[in-house]
This record gives sequence, C-alpha cells and structure tokens, in this order.
Amino acid sequence: MAAEVVDRLRVAPDVAGLDRVVAVAVVAAVLTAAVALVPLPLQRWLGRAVAADQRRLAEEFDNGSDARFLALIGRQFAFAGLGLLLSVFVIAVVGPVGLWAGIKGAAGLGFDVELGGGAREFVAAALVVAAVQRVLLLVLDIPVKRRTAAALRALAGYLACLGGLALAVLWLDGVTADTPQWTALTVVVAVFQLRPVLSLALPLPGVASFVLVTVNALVLGLIAWLTGLLDIAGFWPLAGTAALMWAAEWPVRLVSAVAEARRNRQSPQPPPDPFWPDSQMPHAPLY
Repeated sequence: MAAEVVDRLRVAPDVAGLDRVVAVAVVAAVLTAAVALVPLPLQRWLGRAVAADQRRLAEEFDNGSDARFLALIGRQFAFAGLGLLLSVFVIAVVGPVGLWAGIKGAAGLGFDVELGGGAREFVAAALVVAAVQRVLLLVLDIPVKRRTAAALRALAGYLACLGGLALAVLWLDGVTADTPQWTALTVVVAVFQLRPVLSLALPLPGVASFVLVTVNALVLGLIAWLTGLLDIAGFWPLAGTAALMWAAEWPVRLVSAVAEARRNRQSPQPPPDPFWPDSQMPHAPLY
C-alpha cells in the first residue's frame, strides 16, 4: 500500500510473484523488528513505573498526606507525557529509520527496492505502513480476539471519518484528493487515526469541541503536507474539513462513551482520582 501511494517508494514494480513477496517481507520484517524492539525497554520501564505509582496513589488516598498524593499525581501526568513522547518518537523517528534500514537491506540482497527523496518521504511511507497495519489489526480483532464490540466501534469511527472527509472533498471548494480518490482518502484517514486521543471536559459549552477540532485541523494539515494525497487550499477549507470529520465521528464517540460508562458500572471501581482518571489519560497508538 505504501508503494502505491508514496511516489518515490518502489518495491519491485516490474517483478511479479515470489520475488516481490520476498522483497516486501524483508522490508516489513526489518521495520517490524525496529518498532517492536527499539522502544521495548522504555515501554517496560514506563509500565512498571505507572503501576507502582498507581499502587502508591491508592495507599496515599486512604492513609497518606496531601503533599505526597499531589506529588504522585504530578508523576502520573509526567508519565502520561512520556508515553505520548515515546509514541510520537516511534511513529515519527523509529518507523522511518526502520523502513530505511529495511529498504537498504532488501536492496543489499539484490531486490529492486528503493525510496528516493529525504526525511519527508521516509516519514510519509512509515506513517502509511503503520496506519494500514492498524486498520488491518482492527479487522482481525473481530474473528481472532473476539473483541467484536470494541473493534466494530473503532472501525465505525474510521468509516465515519472517511465519510466526513469524502463529504469535504465533494462539498468544499479548495479540497481535492489525489487519484485514485478513494485510495487517497482511505490512506489519509488511516494515518489521521494514528493521532493522539485527547479527552477534554471544560466548563464552557463548545470550548472543548473547538479545541479538539483545532487540533484535528493541525494534524490533518500536517498529514496532507507529508503525504501529498490531499490538497487543502487555505485555512477555512482545512477548518471545514476537520469539522466535518469531527461531526461525522461524533455519534461513534457517543456510543463508545456510553459503552465505557456501562462497563465501568459493571466492574469494581478503583479509588477515585479527582484530577484525571487514568482511563482518560492521553495516549497514542503505537505500530
């Protein structure tokens, strides 16, 4: 898929059959090893640190001092920030470097694989690989892991965003997609779904929605610039596109929030966190 939508990525274009499959497998194996193994020590350390802090929070909430409790809350926010930074590092740095290493390795083995350009092309190709992989894993979640409801909600959110982007291309002046359009839109939305998920609850009506749409617009503009699959001419077409995608996805977010609330009522509750429940900590999906 990345070879189809990133102009300068070439994976054995004139070769069919086993050689092309092996070339793709070599690149994929090196890329997967890089994104799985490079961040693994930090991921394990971060997971142990968060779990230990949560145990201390429960103890301090019942019997400890306010000062220590607030210090632990601060550490939880710091760990959340580190998790976001690690996710961004894997997606924007480790993935492109792993892709470069895979391409060089496959070329060294004699396969016709290359990616021209600079860092922008490598980042775009790595984002496409990560995004398509994530969507495929969501599809496989249904028959393999039996997580039908959660996977269907995630896929519904993806399809809703895709519908909102398609409406923007049809209705808004200054928003055009590369050809073939449906391939370009599908890939753009898949990459868009890699963005960090933020939960905001602000006292003024509409402010949280405005902030989230603004963040989505910035992310969408960056994706359009990186991949070249979407051309958005100006601020208002960009804002309108982000708003349409946000509005199209809103019913799915509402259903997910209701399902989360129902699940929380049915399961034992941890000690309450008056600042930011751990389930609403910002996070970003990895490869």
